[in-house]
Amino acid sequence: MSISANLKKLREKYDLTQQDLADIAGVTNKAVSAWETGLKEPRMGAIEKIANRFGLKKSNLIEENGMDLTFDQNKESDGEDWTEEELNEINAFKRFILSKRQHK
Repeated sequence: MSISANLKKLREKYDLTQQDLADIAGVTNKAVSAWETGLKEPRMGAIEKIANRFGLKKSNLIEENGMDLTFDQNKESDGEDWTEEELNEINAFKRFILSKRQHK
């Protein structure tokens, strides 16, 4: 799994739009699109911002299968089992908080 696939998997796991990930990385949504299609690769600064936001190692984003080592389908970092519905609610709340940050 390449950087492009790792970033897309991260974005889908947290139910983020390309714009959401762009805001986290400090780039445009067009840049995120280019990363996910493999046209370009993110700079280390953007990778660091993304990794820091999600409590990941940069290697999880860069290395082959890096995100597979990080995510278990229905486990969050606290080790708690969550239903799909609960994960959707958590992700909706995350999007809400991110949108509030953007409007400050």
